[in-house]
Amino acid sequence: MLRTTVIVCGILLGLLVATILIAGSHSGVLASLHAIAANPWGVVVLLDLGIGLLFIAVWLALVEPSPPRAAAWIIALLLLGNVVTLVYLLSRTYRVQRLRDLFLPSRFNGWL
Repeated sequence: MLRTTVIVCGILLGLLVATILIAGSHSGVLASLHAIAANPWGVVVLLDLGIGLLFIAVWLALVEPSPPRAAAWIIALLLLGNVVTLVYLLSRTYRVQRLRDLFLPSRFNGWL
């Protein structure tokens, strides 16, 4: 199952990077953000992205055993978005033995 996770994350990462490169060749980020924010559905998409990134940041802080590494990952996540989510999942996949360990902290420390 972990191998399937690596394959899926790798494919999604490649697709996301390719799409970012194609979009970057068409227009600048700031001009595009202005156009997106001018549309009500664009605001919904940006809000959805922000909430999702916040959720991933909290999850990452809970599962990453090293607070400095977690902080570095979260800063990268907020700067680069879901590319970092996929890279983190790929790197974490190589550090765990079971699929359950991929999504849960290594120690529950009594909070679950």
